[in-house]
Amino acid sequence: MAGSGGSGTPGAGGSSASPDSAGSSGASGQGGSSGAQDSLSSNRQRLWQSYYDFLLASATRPQSNGLSSSNVSSACDAWSKLDPSSQAVFLTLTARLQGSIIGADGTSMLAHIVKVYRVTGGQLATATDPGSCGGGEYNLMLLSMDTELHHAQVAANAHQGGPQPNGKYDLADAPLGTFWRDSHDAGGAHAPFDSSDETDTGAPRGQTQYFLDPMSATANAALGRTDLTTLVDPYALEIGQDYDCVHDSNPLCSYTSYGAQCLPQAPTLGTDLCAQNYGSIDSEWTPLCN
Repeated sequence: MAGSGGSGTPGAGGSSASPDSAGSSGASGQGGSSGAQDSLSSNRQRLWQSYYDFLLASATRPQSNGLSSSNVSSACDAWSKLDPSSQAVFLTLTARLQGSIIGADGTSMLAHIVKVYRVTGGQLATATDPGSCGGGEYNLMLLSMDTELHHAQVAANAHQGGPQPNGKYDLADAPLGTFWRDSHDAGGAHAPFDSSDETDTGAPRGQTQYFLDPMSATANAALGRTDLTTLVDPYALEIGQDYDCVHDSNPLCSYTSYGAQCLPQAPTLGTDLCAQNYGSIDSEWTPLCN
């Protein structure tokens, strides 16, 4: 997969590490939308606001998408200044997470995302160019999840996607998919993460990276990732989608070698593959502004 991916004490609010271009406090282990409506629109609104808040608190230098505390004045301003490729990454990945359901309680994966640390499309993306289709630090989001989602991912990994005794999956995939399971990626988890899940089928195929044990030394060390060099979050979560058989992940690139057999097919835009295989991504969404 082409994507890869913040300080927190498990189960409690974290304290900030000294920021590099972005250091942060983590809300690790806290429920994402506890008591709020579990809908795509409301979850997006909540999470985009969290990203704006993170930029203000921690991004004194521009992130890879060009945004920083010095050049955004509101969550809506941040969205309007985000390049289309990065916007498409946010829209496609939040849609995939909203459609994926935790079997234990029937809530969406997206409802259990606490905050957003990084949203990036293709490398060198502009208002008119989607940038690179691949790239290890691009076309992905880095997030913080709560303990419930962490537990569900660990269970899906351990059970290799198999159903629970009640017949439900630990993590069901988006409506027209199947389930999440342990990753079969020969490259293993993306450093510094040590565990990875992916969807069983898919064009695109979703993939997450996370720490298996949030109490481990690895999980409590700085991520050392682009834009998030000093960030520490034991519940950090990277997510991206592989649109083709060479693991390119930009939703605004066009793909031909997709599907289970990797055979050449009609060129199709990544966003269209998402919509065809998993339903609408609500591509017209924008944050609500006061």
